[in-house]
Amino acid sequence: MCLSTVYVRQEPQPVARNVASVTVREGKLVLQDIMGVTTVVDADIESVDLMENCIYLRRR
Repeated sequence: MCLSTVYVRQEPQPVARNVASVTVREGKLVLQDIMGVTTVVDADIESVDLMENCIYLRRR
């Protein structure tokens, strides 16, 4: 199983941990973790590091 930690660039704390899926709804990113908790972020994906299981976002 591959879970990711999601960060917004220039912000010290992760936006979400143990993220299992990322979808787009109404132009925003919807992050859902392994427990089903969702976090909605108005941002774009900047990069995805599959080796480190990290997703980096940039706020709009």
